[in-house]
Amino acid sequence: MSSFEDRFSKWEPHFEEYRRFLRSRHKAAPRKVIAKVEKFWRFLQDQGILPDVLQSSHIEAFAQALHAGSLCIDVDRYQDSTVNVYLNAAKLWSHHLYRKGFVLQDPLPDPRALPPHKKRPPQEPLTMDQVHQVLQLPDLSKPWGLRDRAILELVYGSGLRINEAASITLNSIDLEECHLHLKNTKNGWDRCVPITRPAASFLERYLQEGRHHMQGPRTGAALWLTYHRRVLQTDTLTDLAAVYSTQLDFKFTMHQLRHACATHLLEAGAGIGLIAELLGHSDIESTGLYARARRRQPPVRPGATHFKRAKAPDHEGNRPHKTNTNERKRSPCPFHLPEPSPSGPSGPNHRRARNLP
Repeated sequence: MSSFEDRFSKWEPHFEEYRRFLRSRHKAAPRKVIAKVEKFWRFLQDQGILPDVLQSSHIEAFAQALHAGSLCIDVDRYQDSTVNVYLNAAKLWSHHLYRKGFVLQDPLPDPRALPPHKKRPPQEPLTMDQVHQVLQLPDLSKPWGLRDRAILELVYGSGLRINEAASITLNSIDLEECHLHLKNTKNGWDRCVPITRPAASFLERYLQEGRHHMQGPRTGAALWLTYHRRVLQTDTLTDLAAVYSTQLDFKFTMHQLRHACATHLLEAGAGIGLIAELLGHSDIESTGLYARARRRQPPVRPGATHFKRAKAPDHEGNRPHKTNTNERKRSPCPFHLPEPSPSGPSGPNHRRARNLP
């Protein structure tokens, strides 16, 4: 073994520690994230560069190699968006080296800055009619059709991120209180979100009629299973949306359903702070990007939203609510779904103002 190879191999404990760090941050699909930075490590090894002498010029050389296609395996050349993903992985790791004290100066002071590239125009949020079409696609006579309908209802109704939806377990859901408990989310928070009545209904059907058909010896407490008797992964959710999009005259993604949740709540009169809390945003400006409400006439009825609009607190900061002697014990979840309303189809409990089977 040469001197350089010997010195480079001494960095393997650090590489393994960084892999564990990525697994804790990206629980849905850690292997793909790790593979991105491992390509940069192999590049450094091939070029005879030790991590403790890393400079910005080395990352620039990595970018040139990616653009030239010399590091490609399955394709001739990488697209610009793919190159940016690899570069971002390398930059974040270089910043990690600096924070851990392996290098005296951060090779890139702004590790999240990407090379300038042409940005796509923002997509128009899905309309209520489009969401209705999406929700009607799964075949409810099949176990996986019940699963898909429950997933779509839950992602849209509760505004979930795709990795949050994929990581739900049987212990995460409380159908009695219509709450969903999410742990270790993107911001590292544990949060509780409401489950809409349609989502709760299809979740219950899936658990009673569908899940046991796909249960296997290694599925454990995972909520979403495949017909191969395995745990459903984030990539499968992405593919699921792509397959269903072929049956429509428009394309949608799981993340667009999250966008639609925020937009439709804002259009129905919900406060931006409540939407930010529901989506798990630490910065309310992020919520503004999600909730791009369309100015349209006539406006949506105040009772047409699928969440009850929060009442303004009194001068002591308490939120008033009606007392009910038969009311169940409230969960610590900051949200609650509306009680059944006798006001008919225009009331706040009218299944999001659309007819569902």
